[in-house]
Amino acid sequence: MPIIRKDQVTPESPFTGVVSHPFVRAQTGAVALTVNELVIQPGASVPLHIHPTHEEAMVILEGVLEAKLGDQVSEVRPGTAIVAPKEVPHMLTNKGSIPARILAIFPTTAPQRKVL
Repeated sequence: MPIIRKDQVTPESPFTGVVSHPFVRAQTGAVALTVNELVIQPGASVPLHIHPTHEEAMVILEGVLEAKLGDQVSEVRPGTAIVAPKEVPHMLTNKGSIPARILAIFPTTAPQRKVL
C-alpha cells in the first residue's frame, strides 16, 4: 500500500482559483478510488456540474463555502460532508475570506465531470 505525501503529487488547476492535489488515483496505485484535496480561493468556485457515471463525496476541511446540490443551497463549514449522487448538479463557491479546503472522493479511478 503506497504512502502518498502532498509534496509527491503534482498540483492541477481545474478551474480559476482552484488547485487540486490528486492524492489517490490510478497513478498512485488505486484500483477503484480517487481522492483529491481541493483548495478554493475566496470568491472562486467549482462550477455547476454533474458526474454522469458515479457519485461524489465532499468533506469540508477548512473555510466557509456555499454548496448547491440539486435545488438545495446551503452554507457549509468544516465537519460537513456532501454526497452528490450521479447526474445531480452541484457546485461549491468560497464565500469566506480565507482559502477553503475540501476532500473530493470518487468511487472510481476515472472520474467524469460534465460542466453545465
